[in-house]
Amino acid sequence: MKNATPSLERRIRHGLILLMVPAFIVVLFFLHTAMNGIAREYMVARQQDDANNIIAALVQEAGRWTIDESRVSSVYKRVRTGHYYIVRWDSEEIRSRSLWDLKPEVMLLQPGEVQHFEQAGAGDESWLVWQEGIKKGNQNFTLWLAEDISIFNARQNEYGNYLLILLGVLTVLILLLQRHIIRWGFASLNPLQEQIIQGQMSGAVKVTEDIPLEVRPLANAIQKLVEHSGKQISRSRMATGNLAHELKLPLQHLQLLADKEQSGSNRDNLQEIYVQLKRRIDSELRRARISGSPAPGERFNPQEEIPYLVKLVSQGRSDAVKLNMELPDQSIPFDRDDMLELIGNLLDNAWRFAKSCIELSISVDRGDWAISIADDGPGIPESKVSILQQRGVRADEQSDSNYGLGLAICRSVVQSYSGIFELKSSPLGGLQVLIRIPQPGAGCVVKENNNEP
Repeated sequence: MKNATPSLERRIRHGLILLMVPAFIVVLFFLHTAMNGIAREYMVARQQDDANNIIAALVQEAGRWTIDESRVSSVYKRVRTGHYYIVRWDSEEIRSRSLWDLKPEVMLLQPGEVQHFEQAGAGDESWLVWQEGIKKGNQNFTLWLAEDISIFNARQNEYGNYLLILLGVLTVLILLLQRHIIRWGFASLNPLQEQIIQGQMSGAVKVTEDIPLEVRPLANAIQKLVEHSGKQISRSRMATGNLAHELKLPLQHLQLLADKEQSGSNRDNLQEIYVQLKRRIDSELRRARISGSPAPGERFNPQEEIPYLVKLVSQGRSDAVKLNMELPDQSIPFDRDDMLELIGNLLDNAWRFAKSCIELSISVDRGDWAISIADDGPGIPESKVSILQQRGVRADEQSDSNYGLGLAICRSVVQSYSGIFELKSSPLGGLQVLIRIPQPGAGCVVKENNNEP
Protein backbone atom coordinates (compact mmCIF):
# COMPACT_ATOMS: atom_id res chain seq x y z
CA MET A 1 0.00 0.00 0.00
CA LYS A 2 1.42 3.38 -1.02
CA ASN A 3 2.00 6.01 1.61
CA ALA A 4 -0.10 9.15 1.40
CA THR A 5 1.53 12.17 -0.19
CA PRO A 6 3.23 14.26 2.53
CA SER A 7 1.28 17.44 3.26
CA LEU A 8 2.60 20.35 5.30
CA GLU A 9 -0.96 21.51 5.92
CA ARG A 10 -1.91 18.05 7.24
CA ARG A 11 1.11 17.97 9.54
CA ILE A 12 0.31 21.42 10.95
CA ARG A 13 -3.34 20.44 11.40
CA HIS A 14 -2.40 17.24 13.25
CA GLY A 15 0.05 19.18 15.42
CA LEU A 16 -2.61 21.78 16.20
CA ILE A 17 -5.11 19.07 17.14
CA LEU A 18 -2.56 17.40 19.41
CA LEU A 19 -2.00 20.77 21.06
CA MET A 20 -5.63 21.89 21.32
CA VAL A 21 -7.25 18.68 22.55
CA PRO A 22 -5.15 18.39 25.76
CA ALA A 23 -5.40 22.16 26.25
CA PHE A 24 -9.19 22.11 25.93
CA ILE A 25 -9.42 19.10 28.26
CA VAL A 26 -7.41 21.01 30.86
CA VAL A 27 -9.59 24.10 30.37
CA LEU A 28 -12.77 22.02 30.63
CA PHE A 29 -11.54 20.31 33.80
CA PHE A 30 -10.49 23.65 35.31
CA LEU A 31 -13.83 25.31 34.53
CA HIS A 32 -15.77 22.32 35.86
CA THR A 33 -13.74 22.24 39.06
CA ALA A 34 -13.90 26.02 39.52
CA MET A 35 -17.67 26.19 38.94
CA ASN A 36 -18.26 23.25 41.28
CA GLY A 37 -16.02 24.74 43.95
CA ILE A 38 -17.67 28.17 43.80
CA ALA A 39 -21.17 26.65 43.94
CA ARG A 40 -20.23 24.37 46.85
CA GLU A 41 -18.72 27.27 48.78
CA TYR A 42 -21.91 29.26 48.27
CA MET A 43 -24.14 26.37 49.38
CA VAL A 44 -21.97 25.61 52.42
CA ALA A 45 -22.06 29.28 53.42
CA ARG A 46 -25.84 29.25 53.10
CA GLN A 47 -26.06 26.06 55.19
CA GLN A 48 -23.85 27.62 57.80
CA ASP A 49 -26.18 30.62 57.96
CA ASP A 50 -29.20 28.31 58.29
CA ALA A 51 -27.38 26.39 61.01
CA ASN A 52 -26.80 29.57 62.98
CA ASN A 53 -30.49 30.44 62.67
CA ILE A 54 -31.55 26.97 63.87
CA ILE A 55 -29.10 27.12 66.80
CA ALA A 56 -30.50 30.52 67.72
CA ALA A 57 -34.06 29.12 67.45
CA LEU A 58 -33.16 26.23 69.82
CA VAL A 59 -34.73 27.22 73.19
CA GLN A 60 -35.66 25.50 76.39
CA GLU A 61 -39.28 25.83 77.52
CA ALA A 62 -40.72 24.19 80.58
CA GLY A 63 -37.61 22.05 80.95
CA ARG A 64 -37.77 20.79 77.38
CA TRP A 65 -35.72 21.79 74.35
CA THR A 66 -37.66 22.94 71.33
CA ILE A 67 -37.26 24.95 68.09
CA ASP A 68 -38.89 28.37 67.71
CA GLU A 69 -40.42 27.78 64.27
CA SER A 70 -40.88 31.49 63.69
CA ARG A 71 -37.10 31.91 63.48
CA VAL A 72 -36.56 29.05 60.96
CA SER A 73 -36.96 29.29 57.19
CA SER A 74 -40.26 28.04 55.79
CA VAL A 75 -38.48 25.52 53.47
CA TYR A 76 -37.97 23.31 56.52
CA LYS A 77 -41.71 23.37 57.30
CA ARG A 78 -42.97 21.83 54.04
CA VAL A 79 -42.73 18.13 53.21
CA ARG A 80 -39.81 16.93 51.05
CA THR A 81 -38.56 20.37 50.01
CA GLY A 82 -34.96 19.17 49.77
CA HIS A 83 -33.95 21.13 52.88
CA TYR A 84 -33.76 19.14 56.13
CA TYR A 85 -32.41 19.41 59.66
CA ILE A 86 -32.14 17.30 62.80
CA VAL A 87 -31.08 18.47 66.25
CA ARG A 88 -30.00 15.50 68.33
CA TRP A 89 -28.81 15.11 71.91
CA ASP A 90 -28.55 12.19 74.23
CA SER A 91 -31.47 9.98 73.20
CA GLU A 92 -33.70 12.76 71.93
CA GLU A 93 -33.96 14.71 68.68
CA ILE A 94 -35.91 17.44 66.94
CA ARG A 95 -36.67 16.86 63.23
CA SER A 96 -37.82 19.28 60.56
CA ARG A 97 -41.26 18.73 59.11
CA SER A 98 -39.66 18.50 55.63
CA LEU A 99 -38.09 15.13 56.54
CA TRP A 100 -41.53 13.57 57.01
CA ASP A 101 -40.84 9.82 57.19
CA LEU A 102 -37.14 9.96 56.25
CA LYS A 103 -34.81 8.71 58.94
CA PRO A 104 -31.20 9.56 58.16
CA GLU A 105 -28.50 8.41 60.55
CA VAL A 106 -26.90 11.19 62.59
CA MET A 107 -23.69 10.67 64.53
CA LEU A 108 -23.20 12.68 67.70
CA LEU A 109 -20.32 15.13 67.55
CA GLN A 110 -18.40 16.89 70.26
CA PRO A 111 -18.92 20.63 70.65
CA GLY A 112 -16.84 22.56 68.12
CA GLU A 113 -16.54 19.59 65.76
CA VAL A 114 -17.76 20.36 62.19
CA GLN A 115 -18.27 18.08 59.17
CA HIS A 116 -19.58 18.77 55.67
CA PHE A 117 -19.81 16.09 53.00
CA GLU A 118 -22.01 14.73 50.23
CA GLN A 119 -24.08 11.59 50.50
CA ALA A 120 -26.87 9.80 48.67
CA GLY A 121 -30.32 10.88 49.81
CA ALA A 122 -33.81 9.51 49.41
CA GLY A 123 -34.71 8.39 45.91
CA ASP A 124 -32.74 10.35 43.30
CA GLU A 125 -31.69 13.02 45.75
CA SER A 126 -28.06 13.83 46.51
CA TRP A 127 -27.49 15.57 49.84
CA LEU A 128 -24.89 18.11 50.77
CA VAL A 129 -24.61 17.67 54.58
CA TRP A 130 -23.48 20.14 57.22
CA GLN A 131 -22.97 18.54 60.65
CA GLU A 132 -21.81 20.45 63.72
CA GLY A 133 -21.39 19.76 67.44
CA ILE A 134 -22.58 22.61 69.69
CA LYS A 135 -23.12 23.29 73.38
CA LYS A 136 -26.01 25.35 74.66
CA GLY A 137 -27.28 25.66 78.26
CA ASN A 138 -24.81 23.03 79.51
CA GLN A 139 -26.24 20.59 76.98
CA ASN A 140 -24.32 19.07 74.05
CA PHE A 141 -26.17 18.99 70.74
CA THR A 142 -25.42 17.74 67.21
CA LEU A 143 -26.97 19.71 64.39
CA TRP A 144 -27.43 17.82 61.12
CA LEU A 145 -28.38 19.96 58.11
CA ALA A 146 -28.87 18.63 54.56
CA GLU A 147 -29.71 20.14 51.17
CA ASP A 148 -30.66 18.26 48.00
CA ILE A 149 -28.17 19.24 45.23
CA SER A 150 -29.26 16.71 42.56
CA ILE A 151 -30.76 19.48 40.40
CA PHE A 152 -27.53 21.47 40.68
CA ASN A 153 -25.47 18.42 39.66
CA ALA A 154 -27.73 17.80 36.66
CA ARG A 155 -27.47 21.43 35.57
CA GLN A 156 -23.72 21.35 36.04
CA ASN A 157 -23.42 18.27 33.83
CA GLU A 158 -25.70 19.91 31.24
CA TYR A 159 -23.57 23.05 31.16
CA GLY A 160 -20.48 20.87 30.94
CA ASN A 161 -21.90 19.18 27.84
CA TYR A 162 -22.71 22.56 26.33
CA LEU A 163 -19.17 23.69 27.02
CA LEU A 164 -17.79 20.49 25.46
CA ILE A 165 -19.86 21.09 22.31
CA LEU A 166 -18.71 24.72 22.24
CA LEU A 167 -15.07 23.65 22.47
CA GLY A 168 -15.63 21.12 19.66
CA VAL A 169 -17.16 23.78 17.41
CA LEU A 170 -14.35 26.14 18.36
CA THR A 171 -11.81 23.45 17.40
CA VAL A 172 -13.38 23.04 13.96
CA LEU A 173 -13.44 26.82 13.45
CA ILE A 174 -9.79 27.11 14.49
CA LEU A 175 -8.81 24.33 12.07
CA LEU A 176 -10.70 26.02 9.22
CA LEU A 177 -9.12 29.36 10.09
CA GLN A 178 -5.72 27.71 10.28
CA ARG A 179 -6.26 26.16 6.84
CA HIS A 180 -7.20 29.55 5.42
CA ILE A 181 -4.17 31.21 7.03
CA ILE A 182 -1.82 28.52 5.70
CA ARG A 183 -3.16 28.81 2.17
CA TRP A 184 -3.06 32.59 2.38
CA GLY A 185 0.55 32.35 3.52
CA PHE A 186 1.54 29.93 0.76
CA ALA A 187 -0.21 32.12 -1.81
CA SER A 188 2.79 34.44 -1.57
CA LEU A 189 4.80 31.67 -3.28
CA ASN A 190 2.51 31.56 -6.32
CA PRO A 191 4.45 34.20 -8.30
CA LEU A 192 7.68 32.24 -7.86
CA GLN A 193 5.90 28.99 -8.77
CA GLU A 194 4.45 30.51 -11.93
CA GLN A 195 7.84 31.89 -12.95
CA ILE A 196 9.47 28.49 -12.55
CA ILE A 197 6.68 26.65 -14.41
CA GLN A 198 6.24 29.07 -17.28
CA GLY A 199 9.93 29.76 -17.82
CA GLN A 200 9.89 33.53 -17.48
CA MET A 201 13.23 33.86 -15.71
CA SER A 202 15.54 34.04 -18.76
CA GLY A 203 17.95 31.53 -17.37
CA ALA A 204 17.63 32.34 -13.67
CA VAL A 205 14.98 32.44 -10.98
CA LYS A 206 14.59 35.95 -9.61
CA VAL A 207 13.79 35.76 -5.91
CA THR A 208 11.40 38.62 -5.22
CA GLU A 209 11.46 40.65 -2.01
CA ASP A 210 7.99 39.53 -0.89
CA ILE A 211 9.07 35.90 -0.44
CA PRO A 212 8.52 34.92 3.24
CA LEU A 213 11.68 34.67 5.32
CA GLU A 214 10.88 31.06 6.24
CA VAL A 215 11.11 29.86 2.62
CA ARG A 216 13.70 32.31 1.34
CA PRO A 217 16.55 29.78 1.86
CA LEU A 218 14.61 27.29 -0.29
CA ALA A 219 13.99 29.91 -2.98
CA ASN A 220 17.68 30.87 -2.96
CA ALA A 221 18.64 27.20 -3.30
CA ILE A 222 16.29 26.89 -6.31
CA GLN A 223 17.81 30.00 -7.83
CA LYS A 224 21.33 28.65 -7.47
CA LEU A 225 20.28 25.24 -8.80
CA VAL A 226 18.72 26.75 -11.94
CA GLU A 227 21.74 28.96 -12.54
CA HIS A 228 24.08 26.01 -12.06
CA SER A 229 21.96 23.87 -14.39
CA GLY A 230 22.03 26.59 -17.05
CA LYS A 231 25.81 26.84 -16.85
CA GLN A 232 26.12 23.06 -17.10
CA ILE A 233 23.90 22.96 -20.18
CA SER A 234 25.87 25.79 -21.76
CA ARG A 235 29.19 24.06 -21.08
CA SER A 236 27.85 20.71 -22.34
CA ARG A 237 26.61 22.12 -25.62
CA MET A 238 29.76 24.15 -26.16
CA ALA A 239 31.90 21.07 -25.44
CA THR A 240 29.85 19.04 -27.93
CA GLY A 241 30.36 21.65 -30.64
CA ASN A 242 34.05 21.95 -29.85
CA LEU A 243 34.45 18.18 -29.95
CA ALA A 244 32.81 18.02 -33.36
CA HIS A 245 35.16 20.74 -34.64
CA GLU A 246 38.20 18.99 -33.18
CA LEU A 247 37.25 15.72 -34.86
CA LYS A 248 37.22 17.25 -38.32
CA LEU A 249 41.02 17.19 -38.62
CA PRO A 250 41.41 13.48 -37.66
CA LEU A 251 38.54 12.81 -40.04
CA GLN A 252 40.45 14.43 -42.88
CA HIS A 253 43.48 12.29 -42.03
CA LEU A 254 41.21 9.22 -42.19
CA GLN A 255 40.09 10.26 -45.66
CA LEU A 256 43.71 10.68 -46.80
CA LEU A 257 44.56 7.19 -45.51
CA ALA A 258 41.59 5.81 -47.40
CA ASP A 259 42.74 7.48 -50.58
CA LYS A 260 46.30 6.10 -50.21
CA GLU A 261 45.17 2.59 -49.32
CA GLN A 262 46.12 0.20 -52.12
CA SER A 263 43.68 -2.55 -51.22
CA GLY A 264 40.28 -1.82 -52.67
CA SER A 265 38.31 -3.55 -49.87
CA ASN A 266 40.19 -1.71 -47.11
CA ARG A 267 39.81 1.56 -48.97
CA ASP A 268 36.04 1.04 -49.23
CA ASN A 269 35.78 0.15 -45.51
CA LEU A 270 37.74 3.24 -44.50
CA GLN A 271 35.66 5.38 -46.82
CA GLU A 272 32.45 4.01 -45.25
CA ILE A 273 33.74 4.75 -41.75
CA TYR A 274 34.66 8.24 -42.91
CA VAL A 275 31.18 8.86 -44.31
CA GLN A 276 29.46 7.69 -41.12
CA LEU A 277 31.70 9.76 -38.85
CA LYS A 278 31.34 12.84 -41.04
CA ARG A 279 27.56 12.49 -40.95
CA ARG A 280 27.53 12.32 -37.16
CA ILE A 281 29.92 15.27 -36.79
CA ASP A 282 27.94 17.38 -39.26
CA SER A 283 24.79 16.53 -37.31
CA GLU A 284 26.35 17.65 -34.02
CA LEU A 285 27.66 20.86 -35.58
CA ARG A 286 24.21 21.57 -36.97
CA ARG A 287 22.68 21.00 -33.55
CA ALA A 288 25.20 23.41 -32.03
CA ARG A 289 24.29 26.04 -34.62
CA ILE A 290 20.57 25.40 -34.05
CA SER A 291 20.86 25.85 -30.27
CA GLY A 292 22.82 29.06 -30.66
CA SER A 293 23.51 30.87 -27.40
CA PRO A 294 22.09 28.78 -24.55
CA ALA A 295 19.47 30.54 -22.45
CA PRO A 296 17.81 28.02 -20.13
CA GLY A 297 14.35 29.09 -18.99
CA GLU A 298 13.68 31.50 -21.90
CA ARG A 299 10.40 30.85 -23.69
CA PHE A 300 10.25 29.64 -27.30
CA ASN A 301 8.69 31.98 -29.85
CA PRO A 302 7.87 30.00 -33.04
CA GLN A 303 7.34 33.10 -35.17
CA GLU A 304 10.89 34.26 -34.43
CA GLU A 305 12.76 30.96 -34.11
CA ILE A 306 11.29 28.72 -36.84
CA PRO A 307 12.53 30.86 -39.79
CA TYR A 308 16.01 30.74 -38.29
CA LEU A 309 15.82 26.95 -37.97
CA VAL A 310 14.58 26.58 -41.54
CA LYS A 311 17.48 28.65 -42.81
CA LEU A 312 20.00 26.47 -40.98
CA VAL A 313 18.64 23.03 -41.87
CA SER A 314 18.01 23.92 -45.53
CA GLN A 315 21.54 25.13 -46.22
CA GLY A 316 23.19 23.07 -48.97
CA ARG A 317 20.03 21.08 -49.62
CA SER A 318 17.53 20.91 -52.43
CA ASP A 319 15.49 24.03 -53.10
CA ALA A 320 12.69 21.82 -54.37
CA VAL A 321 11.54 21.05 -50.83
CA LYS A 322 8.80 23.41 -49.67
CA LEU A 323 7.76 23.95 -46.06
CA ASN A 324 4.14 24.65 -45.10
CA MET A 325 3.77 26.03 -41.58
CA GLU A 326 0.95 26.74 -39.15
CA LEU A 327 2.42 28.57 -36.14
CA PRO A 328 0.84 30.25 -33.11
CA ASP A 329 1.20 33.96 -32.56
CA GLN A 330 2.20 33.65 -28.91
CA SER A 331 5.24 32.11 -27.29
CA ILE A 332 5.24 28.48 -26.18
CA PRO A 333 5.67 28.12 -22.39
CA PHE A 334 8.60 25.70 -22.68
CA ASP A 335 12.37 26.08 -22.56
CA ARG A 336 13.73 27.74 -25.72
CA ASP A 337 16.79 25.48 -25.96
CA ASP A 338 14.67 22.33 -25.60
CA MET A 339 12.25 23.45 -28.31
CA LEU A 340 15.10 24.47 -30.64
CA GLU A 341 16.66 21.05 -30.19
CA LEU A 342 13.33 19.21 -30.58
CA ILE A 343 11.95 21.03 -33.64
CA GLY A 344 15.42 21.56 -35.18
CA ASN A 345 16.17 17.82 -35.15
CA LEU A 346 12.74 16.96 -36.54
CA LEU A 347 13.08 19.52 -39.34
CA ASP A 348 16.62 18.30 -40.06
CA ASN A 349 15.40 14.71 -40.40
CA ALA A 350 12.42 15.76 -42.50
CA TRP A 351 14.54 17.92 -44.82
CA ARG A 352 17.09 15.15 -45.30
CA PHE A 353 14.51 12.68 -46.58
CA ALA A 354 11.69 14.81 -48.03
CA LYS A 355 11.21 14.84 -51.78
CA SER A 356 9.23 18.03 -52.21
CA CYS A 357 7.04 18.87 -49.20
CA ILE A 358 7.23 19.23 -45.42
CA GLU A 359 4.34 20.27 -43.17
CA LEU A 360 4.88 21.78 -39.71
CA SER A 361 2.03 22.54 -37.33
CA ILE A 362 2.15 23.91 -33.75
CA SER A 363 -1.17 24.48 -31.98
CA VAL A 364 -3.11 24.12 -28.73
CA ASP A 365 -5.37 21.06 -28.72
CA ARG A 366 -7.62 20.28 -25.71
CA GLY A 367 -5.33 22.13 -23.36
CA ASP A 368 -2.11 20.48 -24.62
CA TRP A 369 0.47 21.77 -27.05
CA ALA A 370 0.41 19.68 -30.24
CA ILE A 371 3.37 19.58 -32.65
CA SER A 372 3.22 17.74 -35.98
CA ILE A 373 5.97 17.41 -38.60
CA ALA A 374 5.29 15.34 -41.74
CA ASP A 375 7.28 14.77 -44.95
CA ASP A 376 6.80 12.99 -48.27
CA GLY A 377 10.05 11.01 -48.04
CA PRO A 378 10.49 7.23 -47.98
CA GLY A 379 9.39 7.04 -44.35
CA ILE A 380 10.19 4.20 -41.95
CA PRO A 381 8.84 0.64 -42.33
CA GLU A 382 6.06 -0.18 -39.91
CA SER A 383 8.15 -2.95 -38.39
CA LYS A 384 10.83 -0.37 -37.54
CA VAL A 385 8.27 2.14 -36.26
CA SER A 386 6.86 -0.31 -33.72
CA ILE A 387 10.38 -0.99 -32.44
CA LEU A 388 11.25 2.70 -32.26
CA GLN A 389 8.15 3.34 -30.13
CA GLN A 390 9.58 1.19 -27.33
CA ARG A 391 11.08 2.99 -24.36
CA GLY A 392 14.88 3.05 -24.36
CA VAL A 393 15.31 2.03 -28.02
CA ARG A 394 17.38 4.40 -30.12
CA ALA A 395 16.54 4.64 -33.76
CA ASP A 396 20.17 5.04 -34.79
CA GLU A 397 20.79 1.57 -33.39
CA GLN A 398 17.98 0.15 -35.52
CA SER A 399 18.65 1.83 -38.89
CA ASP A 400 21.57 2.53 -41.16
CA SER A 401 19.99 5.73 -42.44
CA ASN A 402 20.95 7.81 -39.36
CA TYR A 403 17.29 8.75 -39.03
CA GLY A 404 17.39 7.77 -35.45
CA LEU A 405 19.84 9.78 -33.42
CA GLY A 406 17.72 12.91 -33.81
CA LEU A 407 14.53 10.96 -33.04
CA ALA A 408 16.08 9.52 -29.88
CA ILE A 409 17.02 13.03 -28.74
CA CYS A 410 13.55 14.36 -29.57
CA ARG A 411 11.83 11.54 -27.69
CA SER A 412 14.01 12.25 -24.65
CA VAL A 413 13.08 15.96 -24.74
CA VAL A 414 9.35 15.17 -25.00
CA GLN A 415 9.51 12.67 -22.13
CA SER A 416 11.18 15.29 -19.93
CA TYR A 417 7.95 17.31 -20.26
CA SER A 418 5.68 14.32 -19.51
CA GLY A 419 4.52 14.36 -23.12
CA ILE A 420 3.59 11.83 -25.81
CA PHE A 421 5.95 11.06 -28.73
CA GLU A 422 4.39 9.13 -31.61
CA LEU A 423 5.64 8.00 -35.02
CA LYS A 424 3.23 7.10 -37.80
CA SER A 425 2.85 7.08 -41.56
CA SER A 426 2.38 10.55 -43.00
CA PRO A 427 -0.59 11.46 -45.22
CA LEU A 428 2.10 12.86 -47.53
CA GLY A 429 3.61 9.39 -47.90
CA GLY A 430 6.62 9.67 -45.59
CA LEU A 431 7.02 9.87 -41.81
CA GLN A 432 4.86 11.92 -39.47
CA VAL A 433 5.96 12.77 -35.93
CA LEU A 434 3.12 13.67 -33.53
CA ILE A 435 3.92 15.26 -30.19
CA ARG A 436 1.62 16.27 -27.33
CA ILE A 437 3.02 18.19 -24.38
CA PRO A 438 0.75 19.17 -21.44
CA GLN A 439 0.56 22.75 -20.32
CA PRO A 440 3.03 23.59 -17.53
CA GLY A 441 1.55 22.88 -14.11
CA ALA A 442 -1.21 20.64 -15.50
CA GLY A 443 -0.09 17.79 -13.21
CA CYS A 444 0.18 15.22 -16.01
CA VAL A 445 1.97 11.93 -15.59
CA VAL A 446 4.64 10.74 -18.01
CA LYS A 447 3.10 9.15 -21.06
CA GLU A 448 4.48 7.37 -24.07
CA ASN A 449 2.54 5.95 -26.95
CA ASN A 450 3.48 2.31 -27.49
CA ASN A 451 0.86 1.53 -30.10
CA GLU A 452 1.73 0.70 -33.63
CA PRO A 453 0.71 3.30 -36.21
